[in-house]
Amino acid sequence: MNLLCGFRYVGVSSGLLRHRYQHLAFRQFRLYSRWRKETLPRGDGRDRSTGLNIPFEDHYKIRSHIELLIQDYAKKPIPPITYEYLTQYKSPLQNNEEYMLSIQTVNLLLCYTCRQLQAIQNLPYIVVLNPNIELANTLYLSTLETLLNVEYPYGLHHRDTMVSLLTNFLEEHQDTLTTLAVGFQEVMKFYDHDHVFRFLNLHLRNRISMKMLATHHLALLEQSDRFHHGIRSNDIGILHRDLKISNLVEQVGEFVNDLCSISYDLNVPVNIVEGHDVSFTCIPTSLEYVLTEVFKNSLRAHIERSNAENLLTQKPVEVTIVRNDNELQIRIRDFGGGIPPTVEEKMFDYSYSTVAEKKNDTGAEAYVLPGEHVNNVSGMGFGLPMCKAYMEMFGGRLDIQSLWGWGTDVYIKLTGPSKEMLQS
Repeated sequence: MNLLCGFRYVGVSSGLLRHRYQHLAFRQFRLYSRWRKETLPRGDGRDRSTGLNIPFEDHYKIRSHIELLIQDYAKKPIPPITYEYLTQYKSPLQNNEEYMLSIQTVNLLLCYTCRQLQAIQNLPYIVVLNPNIELANTLYLSTLETLLNVEYPYGLHHRDTMVSLLTNFLEEHQDTLTTLAVGFQEVMKFYDHDHVFRFLNLHLRNRISMKMLATHHLALLEQSDRFHHGIRSNDIGILHRDLKISNLVEQVGEFVNDLCSISYDLNVPVNIVEGHDVSFTCIPTSLEYVLTEVFKNSLRAHIERSNAENLLTQKPVEVTIVRNDNELQIRIRDFGGGIPPTVEEKMFDYSYSTVAEKKNDTGAEAYVLPGEHVNNVSGMGFGLPMCKAYMEMFGGRLDIQSLWGWGTDVYIKLTGPSKEMLQS
């Protein structure tokens, strides 16, 4: 029984219609997956042609049904992840709540996975042929297979099944974006830059949503388990109630200064000018990522443009924290000379480098401190675009104002959930 039938078992109107070909596609996808595993060349060069022997016509039909399945789910409307969604269930979860959450999570992951696959398949053939992009495509096909292998609806009653599925998903997709970034850097000269930007922008936001769904689900299960052991949590899944923002700023500042110590053997002080006691309900991991990227740019600017006259390594980067009801604003001000006008208009482009152009430079060192490993998304021109995506996901903003020759102000604006959503 497929996932869409599972919606009817719990009386939830999914708004998704099941087509006749889907039952066949579910079975044939598994057959096709077995065929791929048993017939494609091995990494050690040995032949695996002794696997499933599928005639060409049957193979073509299987591929056609799979394509129809992907296209169907890719077209399903997906509601945005909102605070209403994140706060609909709170620990301790009742059995029916946990079941409903499992159905929602898996169904959304299925739709997102098909959207990612369709977007990759719609790329020009010469782009899809790139080994790194093909690797990303194969990984999403594997995720689709895993989601379809869940026994619906009864498999969703087993917590271990969901924990294993979501944990493996997060582990397998840990480096997906890095793989895609490398692939697009290799094919950029064959593909229009604007098309690359649109693809990556959509792919990035879908990926953030998928990882957020999985992480939130696992966090709710963990908090529910802790509640039954007498440990109450102030969190709601990935939402942290009343997070002390200054503590997070200080932790991120220390982390980035550790990177500076390794790379430059220098540190830059981070001074919280206002807002030491401000607390706010938000997703700490998202804010932490944004703060890290901003501090990396600001501290690097202070260090690289410091001299005997300005002593920028001794001048603090200033942080101001202000809260107004369910809105939080953070201003990070540096005095590192600002952003050149030619760079400022491109700083939200993917794979754009702020590092001085070098021979054979592909832009992979954007936002990277010297000494960092380049196999890092934030080092591939994805830093600021990802920050922007994180902030806009829940109605926030990321604004940058720079005065060339003086310094840069970065404004982080967050909108939090209402008090009614947080009530137990």
